[in-house]
Amino acid sequence: MSPADKPLSLRERNRMRTRGDILDTAAELLGSEGYGATALEVLSQRAGISRGTIYAHFPGGRDEIVREVYLRIADGVYVRGISLRDALIDPAERITALAFALVEATKEPAGRFYGVMGPDLVSALSGVLGSTSRSFEELIARDLKHAQEEGTLDQNAPTEALAATITGAIRAAGATAAGKPENAEQAVEAVRLLMDGLLVRATV
Repeated sequence: MSPADKPLSLRERNRMRTRGDILDTAAELLGSEGYGATALEVLSQRAGISRGTIYAHFPGGRDEIVREVYLRIADGVYVRGISLRDALIDPAERITALAFALVEATKEPAGRFYGVMGPDLVSALSGVLGSTSRSFEELIARDLKHAQEEGTLDQNAPTEALAATITGAIRAAGATAAGKPENAEQAVEAVRLLMDGLLVRATV
């Protein structure tokens, strides 16, 4: 049995559970109260965990926790988006699937802050902010180039510029779902309509 296959000890499992509880609580607190109100004292009370325990898991304090929450949501959105996209063939549907993955996350309390991040988070998230958007933009550019090859997108269309614009629309959909979860479905539908208007459906 390799070290990677070795079962985790009870202590390790408890440590992972505590770390997850801290991040879960921080995510919901960031979404409901914002970065400025997410003090360690409040986080400690909400999670029912001492500040000492929080520092034991996150020596960097609040900013380290915020980065971990952000990266966890971002990774989840990316993996979900890729999974949905890869199961489809039509470029418009593949791109819309990325919007669905983002909206699916931001409409939930634990993912809301990912869709409504303000300028006060720029410093805390330096170096990681926008990582999923950049990845989505690259994927969208590929799908648009594929659409050109299929003849469903004008050959002279600027695919990279369009990919950046569509990525902005997807971010806006995520923000809409974060602010008004009841409009999440409409936010995805807006991206779908945008793609339907941009790409001509191939005739059989």
